[in-house]
Amino acid sequence: MIATTTTRHEAVTQFLAALARQANRGELLELRYRLDDGQRMGQVFERPTRLRGLATRAIALGRRTDVYVGCAPRTRRHGGRDAVKRASVLWADCDGEDAVAALREFEPAPSIVIASGTASNCHAYWPLTEPLPRDEVERANRRLAHALGADPASADGARILRVPCTLSWKHDPPTCVDALRLDVDRRVSAADVAGGLADPPQPAAATPRIEFARDGDDPLLAIAPDVYVRRLLGIDVPRHRKVPCPFHDDRHASLHVYETAERGWYCFGACRRGGTIYDLAAPLYGYAARGEDFLRLRGELRRLFGLEAV
Repeated sequence: MIATTTTRHEAVTQFLAALARQANRGELLELRYRLDDGQRMGQVFERPTRLRGLATRAIALGRRTDVYVGCAPRTRRHGGRDAVKRASVLWADCDGEDAVAALREFEPAPSIVIASGTASNCHAYWPLTEPLPRDEVERANRRLAHALGADPASADGARILRVPCTLSWKHDPPTCVDALRLDVDRRVSAADVAGGLADPPQPAAATPRIEFARDGDDPLLAIAPDVYVRRLLGIDVPRHRKVPCPFHDDRHASLHVYETAERGWYCFGACRRGGTIYDLAAPLYGYAARGEDFLRLRGELRRLFGLEAV
């Protein structure tokens, strides 16, 4: 449990240090926060040697907006998956009473537990004795999510989750994001956490929650653009169907999300990118949209959207 003598600033600094522990020289922690329009996100990148200042920034921002941190360090000033090479923690996003109850019974228990500000929902972290490559982190996280009934979409290496000692502004009045457990010096091996867990099975059919824009040979190409944009970028598509483009510094929400899968999406800003779900996901995940990379990308997307593998 968090010590009663620990200040809010110390708690946030310790939490950030656990995420950044054993980071390579040049790696950065990403702080992300919601801007005043409620749609766009601001970003702050900081070196692990300056975490106290980053903690101060997080607490100050948290007084007026939602604040998140990348669970894994970034190799450059970018929030996508291709900027993540490894992580020093495993994590699980436990939404709902069943997942939270399963977490209480799980061994080894997580060293860090953050209440997300919604009911009993929480984020659990297992600091590792040795950092793990991104792909292995994601596989272990998927196993954890399957074992706990946690959110499988939060297993990806680029995931951002809430910072303790801030507020969740999705509620009125805003609710506290608390550190329920902060034993940052207790580390475990990845094998002890997830080595004995089963990989999640491939579903036999499409998840009923997915809305399809049309039928086709590739079900991924039939997912409505607003559905995959929301899942890949972690933001809701507003009525005007414009969201910030993740591929450049976008202050004007230049990425237009069309209504049909045939038209997909297009950025009218600096990068002029556009296309299908693959064209959006490939640079986010660090894959090329062809050859062996395309096959790996398709597999990642099928797992993310709960589609049967070919």
